[in-house]
Amino acid sequence: MAKIVIIGLGSGGFPASLAIRRTDPDAHITIIERRSYDMYSPCGMPFAIEGIISLDKLRFSLPEDKQTTKLLEHEAQSINPAEKSIAVKSLRTGEIITIQYDSLIIATGAQPLIPPIKGAKENLDKGVFTLHDLESAHRIMEYAGNSKRAVVVGAGPIGLEIAVALKERGLDVAVVEMLPYALPRALDKDMAKLVEQSLEDRQIKLIMKKMVSSINGPPVESVTVGEETIETDMVILAAGVKANIDLAKNAGIEIGRWGIKTNSRMETSIKGIYAVGDCIETVSLINHRPTVMQLSSAAYRQGIVAGTNAAGGYDTYEGALGTYVSLIGNLEVGATGFTGDFAESSGYMIISGKARGKNKPEYYPGSKDITVKIIADARTGRILGGQVVGEEGAGARINVISLAIKSGMGVYSLSQTEMAYCPMVAESYDVLNKAADFAVRKLEKGR
Repeated sequence: MAKIVIIGLGSGGFPASLAIRRTDPDAHITIIERRSYDMYSPCGMPFAIEGIISLDKLRFSLPEDKQTTKLLEHEAQSINPAEKSIAVKSLRTGEIITIQYDSLIIATGAQPLIPPIKGAKENLDKGVFTLHDLESAHRIMEYAGNSKRAVVVGAGPIGLEIAVALKERGLDVAVVEMLPYALPRALDKDMAKLVEQSLEDRQIKLIMKKMVSSINGPPVESVTVGEETIETDMVILAAGVKANIDLAKNAGIEIGRWGIKTNSRMETSIKGIYAVGDCIETVSLINHRPTVMQLSSAAYRQGIVAGTNAAGGYDTYEGALGTYVSLIGNLEVGATGFTGDFAESSGYMIISGKARGKNKPEYYPGSKDITVKIIADARTGRILGGQVVGEEGAGARINVISLAIKSGMGVYSLSQTEMAYCPMVAESYDVLNKAADFAVRKLEKGR
C-alpha cells in the first residue's frame, strides 16, 4: 500500500487528496495541517468582513475516509529525502514524530508580505493587520467595529475588496499604492481608471505612486505618506504574499526566483516529491517563461496533477494564464494573460481592441455597462491577454478570452466566434466580438 503525505490542506492539498483516492483507492494518505480545522475559503473573507456572509460559512471539512489520517494542529519540521521521512511536531503537545512516505506533496502556501514600514511589525494585530486566515479576518472585523478610519496598503484585488468591505461597515477608507494605478498586475491604466472611478464614487480615497513610510502609534493613530500624515485607527497590509519555501529549501529542493521549481508533472527536483499552489513557481502559457501564479484556480488544477502522479498515474499541468475575476464594490473585474505593459516589456509588439457596450440590450431592464479590452501580437494577431470591467458579465467573458489564449486563437477567430444571444442575457452583437473586431481593424491596418 502506497504511503502518500500531503503537507498543507488548502486549495492545492485538498484536490491532491481527491486525485490520490481516485487514482489509487488503496493508498494511505496522511495530511499535515497547522490549523485546528480542515479547510476554509480565503477568497470569501473580504465579503465576510463586509457582512455579506458569515465567517462560519467559509469553513468546511474533508470527507472522512478510513485510509486518510488528518494530523491537524501539526507542523512539518523537516523533510529527509534520503530516508523518505518527515519530522512532524504536534502544536498541542510539542511531541515530534517521524512519518515515512513513498510520495510527498508540498502545499505549504504563502504568507502575507510585511512591507518595510516603520511600526508595521510592532503593531501587528494591535491596529495593524494582514488578512491570511479566518482568525485574522475575525480580528479585523472586531477591531473595525470600534474604528472610524482605516488605511489599506496595496491596491491589488484583496486590498480593494477589503477597502470596500470596511467602507460598507461605515469606516472612512484610504488606499495607498506605490504603483501609478490600481490592480497593476491585472489591468492596464485605461481599464484601471474604471475601477478607480467606481471606488472614488464610493468616497474611498486613492493615493497612488506613494508609499507609507511609517505607522504611528501604538495605539495606531496615523500613517505617514510622503509629506502627508493621514489619521487612522487601523491599517490593513495587503501588499502581496511570499511563498513558504523554507521546508523545501532545507530539504535540498531546487528553488526558483519566486518559489519551488516544478516540472509539468508538478514534481520537484527530487523524485517522488511534488509541490503545488502558492509555494511554487510555474510557467506562463504565453511565453513559457517562469512565473508565479498565486490563484486558487491554478492551485486546484496543480493539486489534481500532483495527486494523480503521486499515486502512480499520469497527468500534466501546462502552465498558467492568471485568469481571475474579482467583485470590487459593484464592479466585476476580470483579467487573463498579459497586460499591454507586460507584453511590451516581454518583447511583444502589440495591438489592442477596446469596446464599451451593454451586457444586454439597452431596452431590457437591468442592462449594465461593460468594457472589454483585448491585447494581441501585432505581427500575428495571436491573443496575449484580456481585461473586462463591468457590473455584470465580466467573469463569463474573461473565461472566453482565457480559452482563446490557451487555444492559440487570433483576434480574427475571436471576432468570428458565435456568442449566445437572448435579450434577457446578452446583446446580439456582444461587446467581446466588438472588441475583437476593433483589434482586427488595427491588425489589418498595420499590414
